[in-house]
Amino acid sequence: MKNICIIGAGGTGCTMAADMVLKGHEVTLYADPAWQGALEEVRAAGGIRMIGQAATGFAPISRLENDLERAVRGADVILVALMATRHEELAETLAPLLSEGQTVCFSAGNCGSVVLRRAGKVCSGVLIGEMQGNVYPCRFSGPAEVRCAFPYMEKKAAAFPGRDTPAFIEAMREAYACTPARNVMEACFNSPNLSIHLAGSLLNTGGIERDPAFRMYAQGLTPGVLACIREVEREKAPVMERMGFANAVHAGMIEKLMRYGEFPELDDFRQVSGPSSMRHRYITEDASVGQSLFLSLAHSLGMTLPCMESLVLLAGVINGENYLRDGMTLASLGLDGLSAGEINERLHNGFPGA
Repeated sequence: MKNICIIGAGGTGCTMAADMVLKGHEVTLYADPAWQGALEEVRAAGGIRMIGQAATGFAPISRLENDLERAVRGADVILVALMATRHEELAETLAPLLSEGQTVCFSAGNCGSVVLRRAGKVCSGVLIGEMQGNVYPCRFSGPAEVRCAFPYMEKKAAAFPGRDTPAFIEAMREAYACTPARNVMEACFNSPNLSIHLAGSLLNTGGIERDPAFRMYAQGLTPGVLACIREVEREKAPVMERMGFANAVHAGMIEKLMRYGEFPELDDFRQVSGPSSMRHRYITEDASVGQSLFLSLAHSLGMTLPCMESLVLLAGVINGENYLRDGMTLASLGLDGLSAGEINERLHNGFPGA
């Protein structure tokens, strides 16, 4: 049994909390002011009910915290379930609170482990890493109730620095079994979010803006959307090859999902809600973090990705932002001006002097 702290009380954080309790772990669920309403619903219910295709049942959550220092004190594993756009803000606060022997895991990672290491002096003996993609597709289905579309399926994960990956995976084993990725950037760029979210959302802008209850996987998958996702993946492949990264392809799952009369085992996933607006994380998070970082890497290698760049540009036009200019880049992570080999070396060994 592990003492697990979960940072974030949105759908993913509450699903993590319920899943970990149902698997026998001690859990502290932390929420900042933005999610106090969700925390109060859990407090009123005495816990979280989990339904769907993963673990099911009522999970009593005895420790609910709005003080981060108290929340992480004594935790063996700290699971971060916040949007990547909030990782930098969290890192500044979290870094000085960590203690030797603790493990921090970001899900989905989006190089949050690098952001945390760069935020300040982290106590020696702390393992920091991240998973490939989100831990599972899930949403609130009612007050203090979550629905999980799939059970947890073993994911690739890596630590930063990468030399810590074997120890990180062992420390995570009781919570979430993982297999090693080459480094955190390989894990980040193999998330299905990078291929699917922005293309699927932008090509459904009209439907999303008309209907806040829009469900992309039930209403928005068409041959044109699939073609755009395939083109994003076609552009992505040579960049991954240049970096020496394994390259996961996700368009096949989209093709199965859009065959709506078939594969009933995917129906819970088809009913996952969102995007509810063009400010939904499917657009803002992926344009400003995942896609912008990938484009920064491609440009540093002298490669152009017109489809992906167009998607990020259009997302910015719709939202009045400049994600290409202001989003995450190699410079944001202290990796600018490096060759592919030097980036991999830095991701494996960490920053000089750290």
